[in-house]
Amino acid sequence: MLAPTTDKLDCFTRVITPENIEFEYALAGPFQRLPAFLLDLALRTLFLVGVAVTLIVFSAFSVLGGSIVGIVLLLLFFLLSWFYGIFFETRYNGRTPGKMVMKLRVISVDGRPINATQAALRNLLRLADMCVLLPLRSLSEEGPMAYVIPTLFIGFVSMALTRRMQRLGDLAAGTMVISEAHTSSLRPMTPEDPRAFGLAELIPATFSASHSLAQAIGHYMENRQRLSPARRSEVSKHLAEPLLGRFGLLPDTSSDLLLCALYTRIFLSAEEQALGLQRMRAGSPGTQSR
Repeated sequence: MLAPTTDKLDCFTRVITPENIEFEYALAGPFQRLPAFLLDLALRTLFLVGVAVTLIVFSAFSVLGGSIVGIVLLLLFFLLSWFYGIFFETRYNGRTPGKMVMKLRVISVDGRPINATQAALRNLLRLADMCVLLPLRSLSEEGPMAYVIPTLFIGFVSMALTRRMQRLGDLAAGTMVISEAHTSSLRPMTPEDPRAFGLAELIPATFSASHSLAQAIGHYMENRQRLSPARRSEVSKHLAEPLLGRFGLLPDTSSDLLLCALYTRIFLSAEEQALGLQRMRAGSPGTQSR
């Protein structure tokens, strides 16, 4: 169940699971998202210009023909325009380079990381958010009446009218953009036992947690510190035991540790998981789950 706050000035939204566990996220408004978009646009443009200059230099020495250069640049422009955001948001847990700089992240409206389908939907619909278009003549009286200059009008209107500040692409994909500079939950839940990060590496890459499983794991982690080791084992085995055989893990694998490992896979970013692996390899002390 979603319970966005009604105070638009706070720009926070709450995600409440059926188990009544609440997560709070700071929404990113248009004036936070626009600089990230412009940074990504600048990076794509610089890359395209760099490739163009390189190809032109090669063509000057008759290595490449002019028609080949044009085809390569056109293909590269197409790939950057349509797949730049899809690649980075899928690979880097909802972040492009521009979002990394601005400390923004795209997540599902239920608080889970986005998947490739959601990243594709929200990026492919970006063109619709850029309408209504202005003509080139608005920049120069001698320019043609070609309507190609995006105003981002539809995107701004959509964000203003939705309580989670979603543009059309977000509405279609079931996503929202949050500010990690202000995001908070009831408390941080990074597993204190670094072995959880190593165990997470053994979970098959093809594994995708269902909505109910992700909620149950989040509920468990939220209450875990209040449980004794014996109670943790008792509670966690109901979720973990069916997964041990599915993942090909040893039967005596700690069920508590497995749920911690699943939590890292589902909720933590790639960078957070990498830091956890460094802790494990460095032999950092941590509470051992038995």
